[in-house]
Amino acid sequence: MLEGVAFANRNGGRLRESLEKLGFAAEDCIVLADEQATKASIESRVRRAIKSCLDEDVLFVYYAGHSLAWQSKNRLATFDTDLADLDQTTISLSWLHQQFKDSDCKKVVLFLDTGDKELTESPTPIPMEPWAEAELRSFYESSDRCVCFSSCKPGEVSYVSRKLQSGIWLNHLVEALDGNAAATLDGTRLTSDKLQAHLSQSVTRTLATTYSTKKLQTPSCYGASSGPMVLLDLEKLLSDRKASKNPFAVLIGDVALWSRRSMSVKNLSGFKKGHSLPDRANHSSQTFVTSLAKDQVTEDLKSVFQALKSAFKLKRADIEVSDQGDGTGTVITPHFNYSVSVQLAPEDPSCVIWSRTIDAIKDPKPLFSAAFASVFQTYFDTVEFALPNAIDIGALIDSIEEADDARIGIEYDPETTYCILSVDGIEGRIRITKRAMCIEYPKAEAPKLLLSSFLAIRTAFLSPEGIDLVAIEEL
Repeated sequence: MLEGVAFANRNGGRLRESLEKLGFAAEDCIVLADEQATKASIESRVRRAIKSCLDEDVLFVYYAGHSLAWQSKNRLATFDTDLADLDQTTISLSWLHQQFKDSDCKKVVLFLDTGDKELTESPTPIPMEPWAEAELRSFYESSDRCVCFSSCKPGEVSYVSRKLQSGIWLNHLVEALDGNAAATLDGTRLTSDKLQAHLSQSVTRTLATTYSTKKLQTPSCYGASSGPMVLLDLEKLLSDRKASKNPFAVLIGDVALWSRRSMSVKNLSGFKKGHSLPDRANHSSQTFVTSLAKDQVTEDLKSVFQALKSAFKLKRADIEVSDQGDGTGTVITPHFNYSVSVQLAPEDPSCVIWSRTIDAIKDPKPLFSAAFASVFQTYFDTVEFALPNAIDIGALIDSIEEADDARIGIEYDPETTYCILSVDGIEGRIRITKRAMCIEYPKAEAPKLLLSSFLAIRTAFLSPEGIDLVAIEEL
């Protein structure tokens, strides 16, 4: 038997929720998981779905599992795949493509969340072949109505994030389907070229922040060779959101609260008489301070765990603590994640920086609640949101200086890697880098104040009625 794929069921459920929000009927969104996902069941449901499609229908197919090549054919593993009988217990990719070809669908979109799997569990040696990318290129580039998005290239792995409780590629795919990735849209239309660009950039960025060692995962798109394909129109979803009485819906997915506070290494609970202060920031000194801070990190996580469990009345299944033992840890909740880390200060290795963050926000409303404030009232001094595309900082500075707007003060470094703005009517300093905008306060503030300032910034800088000086461009 092949081992399972982490978060595969949750990934499928999230995608189904996104499609239902876009107007797909619940009865048409079929999920096969675990023992339901046998070769016979999958092939049967695909055939029936294909037969029921009319010429104006759009078919989305998502597969999360192991890919492999056997007897010169690309194959997809199923729940009942038998390593001793791969020919009869895997799904041939060419069979799936033939179903797409025979369908009457207006368009077919295949999402392959998979990677090569070494079949080391087999009792007998199996002559493996590389997954053949040429088959994907051949089929999709010859079709004007089929397109395939793959989470990685052949030979690579589709990585997951424990913090996100999701596959990384799938997480950013859902962002786009939910209308939370402006860079993927041509007006209100989600297009294949913009989606692929978003997946490539976002997966690379998330991998770098998730893993301490470099990981290679290359999202790919096959098809749409004659030009970008319109996958979906999000007009209704976006207009409903804009008309919603909940002004905080725009927060989902792109905002974080954080603080970074300095402490002398001497004040860490594990520092003892006879210990020496680090005189340089390197791997060994970081390992040293990590060991000194281990008990404090654990205590911090336990304290926040208990406080959140009580304030939000969470059950055991709803909240989890991940203490990595390396100076970092996360409390995972249904609404957001809380993380803490301890790192040596690069400029002064006799000190450490305690970082605390709220991110991976799935539902923004709890952040404005009294329960959230009771736990985090004095924790955070900064609110940050990622920008949909890169900003040309130099061009931004020039546009602000040329506007000569008395409402805005500006300062920046000679290399123009950032700029800091002060805007009348908005508390806190606004710091803008190539990929992010944040509001910094001199001391910890109530979460509601920080988040309200975030909304004011979005209104002032990103809406047609606002100051309209932040020119966001693809670089």
